[in-house]
This record gives sequence, structure tokens and C-alpha cells, in this order.
Amino acid sequence: MEIEAKFVVPTMGIFQRLQAADRLAGFALAARQVKQVRDTYLDAADRPILAAGYACRQREQEGGILITLKGLGGAEGAVHRREELEILLPAAAPPTEWPAGPVRERVLALIGQAPLRPLFSLQQTRSVRQVKRGRQTMAELSLDDVRLTSEGAEQTYLELEVELAAQGSEEELATIVACLQEEWGLEPEPRSKFERALAFLEERLLTPQERAICQQVAGRDDLDGLRARALLALDGGATQAEAGEQAQRSARTVRRWLAAFQRERLDIFSGAALDKTGPVAPDPLPTESKEPARPPVARPVRPTPKLKKPPKEPGLKANDSMAEAARKTFHFHFQHMLYHEPGTRLGEDIEELHDMRVATRRMRAAFRVFGHHLDMKQLRPTLKDLRRTGRALGNVRDLDVFWEKTERYLDTLPPEQESDLSPLRAAWETEREKAREKMLAYLDSDRYAQFKKRFAELLENPGNAALPVLSEKGEPLPHRLRHVAPVAVYQRLAAFLAYDEWVTKSDVPLERLHLLRIAAKRLRYTLEFFEEVLAPETKGVIKEIKGLQDHLGDLQDAVVASNLLRDFLTWGTWGHTQAGSNATTSPTETIVAPGVAAYLAARQSEIQHLLDTFPRAWAYFHSADFSRTVALAATPS
Repeated sequence: MEIEAKFVVPTMGIFQRLQAADRLAGFALAARQVKQVRDTYLDAADRPILAAGYACRQREQEGGILITLKGLGGAEGAVHRREELEILLPAAAPPTEWPAGPVRERVLALIGQAPLRPLFSLQQTRSVRQVKRGRQTMAELSLDDVRLTSEGAEQTYLELEVELAAQGSEEELATIVACLQEEWGLEPEPRSKFERALAFLEERLLTPQERAICQQVAGRDDLDGLRARALLALDGGATQAEAGEQAQRSARTVRRWLAAFQRERLDIFSGAALDKTGPVAPDPLPTESKEPARPPVARPVRPTPKLKKPPKEPGLKANDSMAEAARKTFHFHFQHMLYHEPGTRLGEDIEELHDMRVATRRMRAAFRVFGHHLDMKQLRPTLKDLRRTGRALGNVRDLDVFWEKTERYLDTLPPEQESDLSPLRAAWETEREKAREKMLAYLDSDRYAQFKKRFAELLENPGNAALPVLSEKGEPLPHRLRHVAPVAVYQRLAAFLAYDEWVTKSDVPLERLHLLRIAAKRLRYTLEFFEEVLAPETKGVIKEIKGLQDHLGDLQDAVVASNLLRDFLTWGTWGHTQAGSNATTSPTETIVAPGVAAYLAARQSEIQHLLDTFPRAWAYFHSADFSRTVALAATPS
């Protein structure tokens, strides 16, 4: 009897964190061994083995061919209890040539004289780790990167298995199962790999009605048309890579489209695309057949589980060294970055990406605040990777912000004008899809995985990358948080207030106001880093600075949006991408988009309004009240 627990691993990020973990549910995890496993499942033509409730697996391994007859079903949540019979052959052979024993007898009793033939193959990269309690092995943990192939169909997924060892108990397995569900947020997988593969292979993707609609949408020359062509290719048995070639997109993009379709069905298409489809025939009634119809096997759609929610504060103490305060700050925001990564990958809630990007920005800002107390030569690769991560996230986030504000403008229009920005939306969707594809490629890269692993290891131990607290002459250097924090705040405050004489004149350059916003952001981040140890007045100062930062941020967003809209009206593309770098290139045709021109006028009016109201927003920051409040706030409590 085999007893094991099976879980869905929703993202490569969680998969890699599990690979790097040292402990699980209080048990030690031994070093991992990576194995390449190829399984072929066999049955006769009319599937008598499956009908009897078994799966017959042929596994290629050193020393020969392992034939396993596995019972199906028997799952209670994540835990599977199954009958399992095995026989080792020197080479592949028909059952009549197998050695006498339970496997041969059972298989021949089911198939008679019919030959076995392959149903499908599974190729797995398995990371196997022993789950230890002292010297005893309680269980074996396998992290599987699975690829299913059968007659052109292909599916890939990640799965975790924990198989109980002879020295382990079911109570200990239950402890591990609870940890994986509660701390790691994993969802149980009630199906075996065999059952999961059958569900994938035997279900057509599209209903007849959906297929007819997709065939009409596929004629469009836009993102909806590309999605429809990819879905039709998948429905016809193409692999994700082949569907990507037909849609001029990567297999990763097709995989995301497929996941979205399984959640939303035809709602993945825009209203404009569906409105233009003609009437389609209803799904046909079932016809009589000599063989009973096989009921469809539904693929369950599970929400993407989240990691355990990180703490609300980093836990700084006034007597911490600056190096230890830096470690706590980095660890706090690193946890937030990892927490929001699954949602960022999924792409359903744009706030997940926003929060992940904010976490990377906070860590980069922390390097500026704490860098004088850290070995930056050792940390320079980490800082470079943080910048690279921030850029990958930022390109998509900037596009999200653009359309989020565009939707606010659309809300002000009468219903008959809501489609006036359709050409702009189509260009935006294409650009965002490209940016998101690049972002996901980076998040799936070895470089990003190594960055997370390296940074996590660095943050584990206090004192890593800390500089000495005595000079070469033996003189003590300021390094306690309570001593250094007020100085750091006043340095940022001075850089912020230095703009006063330059932004209170008439006709202030927009670039200078953008630089003021950056200075305000750095002051705010510094106050937020030290908020736990500063006076209660700090919260009010942060709120005032955030208000100014939002004002200047809206101004910068309006400036960027205006430039993009002008480019679109000139070239008909997003960000002048087709014009290239040659500034002398002229548009080949006139772009007629009155709705976009009206939107450009609205954004320029917004710029003027924000400029007119800036002096009032800035006035408080060069007042005596602000100076007194900052003086009170910067005193450690």
C-alpha cells in the first residue's frame, strides 16, 4: 500500500522556494537529488485496465523497465492510499513474457490476448529530498516539473508529492500536509498524474458554439484575433508552442491565454469583438451512437494560493545597529515582494504587481539610507538585480497606471462616446502584452531565481555585509539607530527643502518638479523606514509628504500620457515604436482619431490645473509649522 500526499504547485517561484527550503513542518530536508523520469502509460485498445480501476505505468530506469500497476482513487483531500504492484524487467516486453507473479497475472486477466499500447507519456524532472527526523527518514518529498505529450497534445505543470517512508507515521504525514496547506498555501491535488492526464487529453477545449465564435473573431487583425487563433489551434490538438507560432506569440503567452479562457471563457475577448460576431448555431443535440457517450471530465479551476501574509512592520528597535536595521528592513520588504509575486504572475489584480514593485522600490531606497553602514562591494550584485527586477515590473505597471487613469476619463463620457478610444486601447493592449511577456520571462529566468536565493541567504544571518563599527584608529563610529536616524532624516529634509527657491518662481520647468517629487519620495521613505522608533508626529509628516508626492506624481503621469497620445496621433503606434530612432522619419498617412485628440486635450488641461495648484500644495513645506513638526518627529521615542 502506497500512502502519499499530492499538491498543486501554482508558480515556479513557490516551486523554487520549496527547493531551497531547509526545513518543513519542523523536519529537516536533506540535500536534493535531481532525477529525469520518463513514464509511459499502457492499456489495451478498449482500456480494460482503466475500466478495472488501475493504471499500468512503464518507467525507464537504470537496470531495466519498471512496470507498476497502480490502483486509482482512494484520495482523501491531499492524501492518497493506493494498491501498488511492481515488477522489474530487463527490457520492454509484452505481458506474456513477463516473469510469473501478481502483476503479470492481473494484467493478463484484464487484457486477455489484446496487446498493450501506449496511451501517453510523462517526462518529469524530479527534485527528490528526504524528510528527516534525526537520522530517521520519515518521508520522501518530490518536486515534479511534469510535461505530458500525446499525439501532438502537450501540457506542463508543477506538482509536489510527499510519500510516507517505512519509518514515518501517518500522524507525521498529517503534520507535513497541514504545513504545506497553511504555511505554503498549497491546494491538494486529488487526482493521480494518470487521472490528470486523462482529464486533459479527453476534453475538447471549445464547445461547438465557442468554436464558431472563435472562428469569426480569428479574422480580426488585433489582439482578440490572435487569442482566437491560438484557442482554435489548441482546440485542434496543437501544442502551446505550435499555437504560439500561429498567433505570433510565445508558448508562455498562449499558456496565460489558456488559463484566462478556462476561468472566463469567451469573456477574455473585448466587447467590440463579440458584438461583431454573427449569429451561431446552438450546440447540436447528441445523436444516437452504438457506444455510450463518455461524460466530459471537467478540469477544476483553483484560485492561485498565496504565501503566508508577511508582518505589518519590520520590527526595528532604537538600539539596533544600522546594519541590523538594514537587514530587518530588507527582509520585511523582500517578504512582501515574494508574497505578491504569485498574484503578479497571474495578472488578475493589478494591485498585486503594484505592491510587488513598491517592495522592490523600498529595498532600493533602503540601500541609499543604510548603504554607509554596509559592505556595498558585497551587495552590489544584489542591488543590480533589484534594479533589473524593478524595471521588469515597472514597464507593465506604468502601462497599468496609464489605462487606469484613462478609464477615469472614460467614466466621464456619455455612453455613445465610450468607444472613441478603442484604437488607443488596442495599441495599449498589444504593448502591455509584450511588456508582460518580457516581465514573466524575467521572473521565470535563472537569474531572478538566483537573485532570490542569494538575497534570502544573505538576510538569514545578522551581521552579513555589516561594516566595522570602529575606525582603523579604534575610534567608535556612529552606528546605533537612535543616533543615526535623526541625521539621516535631516539630510533628506535638506535635499528636499533645497528646491524651495527653484520651484517658487514662475514657469518652473516640468523636469525640476519631477526631481522635487523624487526628493520628496526619498524623504518619505526615510521617515517610513524609521517610523517605528521615531516620535508619533512622524505619521502626520509622512501623510503630508505623500499628498505632495501624489500631486507631483499625477503631474508626471499626465506629462508622460500626453507624450504618448501625441505619438499615437502622429504615428498610430504606441510610443513611436514603428518610427525607429530616425527623427526625420515622417508618418506615411494621417491618423484620424478624434476621441484620442479630445483625450489629449483633457490631459493637457490636467497638467495646467496641477501646475496652477502646485504653489498652494508646496506652501506648507516651507512654513514654520512644518519645521517644528519635523523636529518633533525626528526625535527617537
